[in-house]
Amino acid sequence: MGYLFWGFVILIIAFGYFMQKKFGTGALNKSDNQTMNEEIGRETTKVNNTNNPSGPF
Repeated sequence: MGYLFWGFVILIIAFGYFMQKKFGTGALNKSDNQTMNEEIGRETTKVNNTNNPSGPF
């Protein structure tokens, strides 16, 4: 019974690996507008510590 269970588990993992290699996700295609909005969001939420380089407070 154990051989059947572990054989099935290995088969599922191998099948998942094969499917990922065959139909895996590619790189995300972001529009210029989306990239710009993400950069603006990062810059506007960044803490400015230029006056106190030893810490945020």
